[in-house]
Amino acid sequence: MSRIRWFGALAVLAALATLALIGPPGGTRATAATGTSFDQITGSGATASTVTVSWQKGLLGTDNQPIAGANDIRANPGNNPLAFMYQDPDFQHLQVTVSQTQELAHQGITISWSGALPTQRAAGGANGPIGGNYLQVMECYGDSSSGPSPQDCEYGTQSQLGSENGPQSTDSRQGDLCEIDPATGQPFLPSTASPPSSQSGDSALWGCDSEEPVQGASAPDTDNADFPQEYAIPFVPADGCGTPPAAGCPAYGVTNTNAFFNQFNTNEVEGAITGSSGTGQLQFETLTGIEAPGLGCGLLDPSTGQPRNCWLVIVPRGTYEPNGFQISPNNTGVGQLLVSSPLSASNWAMRIQVHLGYAAVQGSCPIGTKETETVGTQLVARAMQSWQLALNQTANCHTIFGYSATTEAESTLQLDNPSASGVGLAFTTIPIGSEAARDDTPPPPNPLPPIVYAPVAVTAVGFGFNINDTNGLYTTPVNLSPELVAKALTQVYQSDIPDYFPNATSAVGIANPVNEFGPAWLQQNNLLNISDDEQFKRLNPDPNGGSENAIWNNATTAPLAPMLTEDHSAANQQIWKWIQGDPGASDWLNKGTKDVPNGDALAPDPDYEALQLGTAPAIDSFPRAYGACLNEGPDTPPTGAQTKDVSRCSLDLLPYVSNYDQAAGNILNGTDPVFTTWDSQATAPDGSSGWWVVAPPQPLGARWIWGISGTSDLAAFGLIDARLCNDPGTSCVGPSSASLTAAVDSAKPDSAGLLQVNPASPGVGGYPLTQVVYAAVPTTGQSASALTDYANLIAYAAGAGQAPGAASGNLPPGFLPLPSSLKSQAMAVVKQLQADAKGSSSPSPAGSGTSNTSGSGTGPGGGTGTNSLTPSGGGSLSSATPTAGPGITPPRAQLAAAKTERQPVGAVRWLLLAVVIAGAACAVSGMVLRSDGVARWLRSMRT
Repeated sequence: MSRIRWFGALAVLAALATLALIGPPGGTRATAATGTSFDQITGSGATASTVTVSWQKGLLGTDNQPIAGANDIRANPGNNPLAFMYQDPDFQHLQVTVSQTQELAHQGITISWSGALPTQRAAGGANGPIGGNYLQVMECYGDSSSGPSPQDCEYGTQSQLGSENGPQSTDSRQGDLCEIDPATGQPFLPSTASPPSSQSGDSALWGCDSEEPVQGASAPDTDNADFPQEYAIPFVPADGCGTPPAAGCPAYGVTNTNAFFNQFNTNEVEGAITGSSGTGQLQFETLTGIEAPGLGCGLLDPSTGQPRNCWLVIVPRGTYEPNGFQISPNNTGVGQLLVSSPLSASNWAMRIQVHLGYAAVQGSCPIGTKETETVGTQLVARAMQSWQLALNQTANCHTIFGYSATTEAESTLQLDNPSASGVGLAFTTIPIGSEAARDDTPPPPNPLPPIVYAPVAVTAVGFGFNINDTNGLYTTPVNLSPELVAKALTQVYQSDIPDYFPNATSAVGIANPVNEFGPAWLQQNNLLNISDDEQFKRLNPDPNGGSENAIWNNATTAPLAPMLTEDHSAANQQIWKWIQGDPGASDWLNKGTKDVPNGDALAPDPDYEALQLGTAPAIDSFPRAYGACLNEGPDTPPTGAQTKDVSRCSLDLLPYVSNYDQAAGNILNGTDPVFTTWDSQATAPDGSSGWWVVAPPQPLGARWIWGISGTSDLAAFGLIDARLCNDPGTSCVGPSSASLTAAVDSAKPDSAGLLQVNPASPGVGGYPLTQVVYAAVPTTGQSASALTDYANLIAYAAGAGQAPGAASGNLPPGFLPLPSSLKSQAMAVVKQLQADAKGSSSPSPAGSGTSNTSGSGTGPGGGTGTNSLTPSGGGSLSSATPTAGPGITPPRAQLAAAKTERQPVGAVRWLLLAVVIAGAACAVSGMVLRSDGVARWLRSMRT
């Protein structure tokens, strides 16, 4: 009896301890990606494919291991004519780390380095042009075991280094040949004591290269047929030029290379700065064959069926030119800075090369393969791209999944009649159809079918920054308050107003330029841009310890407004709700109430003030409401062209970007598509002459750019996230595993059972802009095979697809792994869809959500949805409901604060509960059997 009692008691304790460890049913805690430094939400830190390489062993093969013998000269240059470069201290101790080298896509990778000499600047001090001791970085194609050729590299557009604008400069693919030694008939060798001059007669400071043209190089060689005293490195695309070569290929010079890349879409980095400590860091944009067809990275090689790979090439630049000339800040003109191309033979020999493995960006299935279509929010785009690759490979072309990012209204139209649209799954953060009343879009022509909702992703919206000043890349998270964001979104800074044109007299192509300073309200107290705002400076102290926050001072008159998308969405609305949750921001938006104490009393824009953006309900888009335009009068057209008025309105100055991916990519490469310069010879949208030209990418050392995007895109491109603060800055929360988890814990289900985070109250430590993404699937109007396919997709997405990682099929950075309760909901929907596919009439399981506009449905929170929903704020729907067709209304507010979300318990918990009950029975029975009364009764029974 004693053994029974003790066994029962121990079993109870063990089962209870296990239950406590895994948490109660419905718990929403999740564990993010593990690792020593990688952050699953921000994407920062080392990955499994991180490579660290020293310059002395910098020539790596396709396995990213040093090529045998190739690096020997770097340790022992002997009498090599370039010994002075091989022994340059800027190279000898240089060590570079690349954060990710496998399973790459269109994204950003972190390149950091140490052991270099601080960047040397030409005359002008800290703000002078970059002279020497910096890195030049480029992407090249190929899988050759020896590495890429200079002809394989995307490099050479317009200079961002402040070097000479002539044909021979660090941004070019060409340069000078060294003069010929009459005694040998060969170019003079380089010499630090007496550097040779150029064949063209240019002095030694032009850095001729005695190794050019490369002897025995495969065609096309590096001779410049038009200028025989110069060398030229062409660009040859990954698929070659054809036979005979296509016109303009090989591509010599900017005119021809523009067919493959230009200053707006290249990923070259012309001058990566090394700080005073000998270290530096940058985010490098990796391009696939979609963005850079000339490189072809990630496209399938027809001969192997495998993705094409590429190379990362880093050319360190010291203070020597290839001919031995050493630059000096004390020189005048070009002698202060390097001018030779990194692609010339001598500079190219100093390179570090790292092999980059790409994930496939295209399917290998034949045309006509059955495709199961999905649409929905762009927040899930990167996760779906990863899941697609894994599922499509596993299916072996039997079924492939497609995905297109669409607006919420378009998703509703697609699911309204899946048999006609061919789309039976939409990713969404809100009930399908509920957006119609919010943004006055027409409802679908028919009542929506019953829809189930399966949670598949937890992610967020954020603000991403790229600030790179004279000290290099700024890596500290930027702090933003509701009031600061409200000002940034409503054109209250001078540089965000189209008719603020203070430098008109210096503009080219305008007949009678007139300096303009915008409306009267702007000229009183309003500042040039957000970097001048005292509230911004107070929330973001100068990291260098300066009392004036010098890092933020940006004298440019170009806008520093965030890049925005034009769509209407619940994600946009959540940002406005966060702003409205701050009384000071709401009062300022509605009434122009003074800023927070010690802040700047900026006047609000009257055109935005009329919108009353501080009053609920929050809008779901980012309007360009300022109505006045710039009008400078006639331009000075080219000969034969018609004169036209120089005008500019808000959308010309501050155009929208297409999507989150474009926003994040532009932030990474410093391309802000603002129109600030008039060009009388540029082609206008209507085909006439005279138009505003897009500003070139901001150069490193003078880069200040930001925008709104999803955390998955911000993480993919390695941008610096913003932390969202209260106005005093005493409480700030950025996107992280902990903050997204806390926000999901605080979320409440809406009428269809979809969890919604209240941005004004996201829970302690919760990130206000957290989103839960659901896969919405109509259960009628679809074939059995379609329902089965969608069930398989959801099962993978909520199962194996939640494993964080960079490989195809993994959960990419920027997403929080689904909590167990949400996984259970998703799997319940999978069972429902499988049952429906078999013709089962089983009811919707707990944990799935159904919703339609006629009848009712049960959501995962136990709530019901009907066609008589009322707005969450109360009041009439008449203004939002069209007179024709069924009324699609927003979900009503659900009083669920005190309710526990109903969740499946799960087999493990049932088993543990059974152990507890059985153990308790053993313990109790043991005690009962040892009692005196039971003992006397048992003895009497034996008698």
